[in-house]
Amino acid sequence: LQHWTSVYTGAAIMCNRESPFHRDPKCPPEGFDILTCIGGYGNGIMQLTNLGIDLAYDSGVMVSYSGRLMRHGVRVGKGDRIVWAWFMRDSVH
Repeated sequence: LQHWTSVYTGAAIMCNRESPFHRDPKCPPEGFDILTCIGGYGNGIMQLTNLGIDLAYDSGVMVSYSGRLMRHGVRVGKGDRIVWAWFMRDSVH
């Protein structure tokens, strides 16, 4: 790829996946990930455990946070969903 038009150095698409609690150690601490969720499902919850925050993670929600600093995980109910995740990596800059 000769030209990359985003400030984000990586992107991922995840389908119908829950995520256990974790941090993203390869991301820079000052970098904020952006996740956008769509689909036909209910009762999605994103937890930022070190802040004690539970976020409604339903279709149409966009979330931004530091994946390296925030311990996070996702629980979802039944149904189908797709998440677009944009993130940065220290090794690419």
